[in-house]
Amino acid sequence: MARGTANIRSATRNDYRPEQIPAFLEKDWFTHHLPHVPETSPKLLRRTAAVRLVQWVLGGSMGDSAAYLGIPSRGAKFHTGEAVSRVDPFEFHQGLEGIAGEICSTSFPVDYHRRREALRGWALDQVAWENIIKQLTPTPASWHPPAFDDRKRQVASVFVWVQVTQGEHVFAPRPIEAAQTPEVQRKWGLTRNTTWCHLTRPDAAPHYADLRKVLTEYASQLARSIDDGESLTQQ
Repeated sequence: MARGTANIRSATRNDYRPEQIPAFLEKDWFTHHLPHVPETSPKLLRRTAAVRLVQWVLGGSMGDSAAYLGIPSRGAKFHTGEAVSRVDPFEFHQGLEGIAGEICSTSFPVDYHRRREALRGWALDQVAWENIIKQLTPTPASWHPPAFDDRKRQVASVFVWVQVTQGEHVFAPRPIEAAQTPEVQRKWGLTRNTTWCHLTRPDAAPHYADLRKVLTEYASQLARSIDDGESLTQQ
């Protein structure tokens, strides 16, 4: 195959299933197989790679494959046309072939599509949230007590959704936020990225590090329940 003439559909790797592709390509796959491209967003490349891998199997347009992954047609970007011109098509294609090879060799592949469908419109209910709070280390009396309101519950729900589906947090369902008044939604929107950063940064403050640990354990249990075909009792 000549450089720059990679086919849309893989010529050698199309024996995996589209449900094995997470909406946001796993970081290890991205790091090991796709080239570093200066002035190109790694986030967009990971998203584009996931869409292309699904397209190789399903055919159709990239928009169709993005929809399958739960990536909305509006408000989401992936590399097409001029935007992908900075990426060597041959290297990109070869990288996707390598990722496809890893997927095909996976002994127990995850059905990410099932997980996304199970958590469509999902959020932690109040009972689950209170149980999570009980597992946190008590805050010292001298510290300012952290908030455990609906806004924090929504952020926690997004974190769990991301862990289970391997999707991007910007595309997570937000039913708790959607139920608020427009004014409250605007206020939550202003702090959304800040709170997400507090929860996910490597050097998170003790409260957020503790909350992240408990939420990660909850997400693992939830993922197992979905993979085992159990009916979710809380939505």
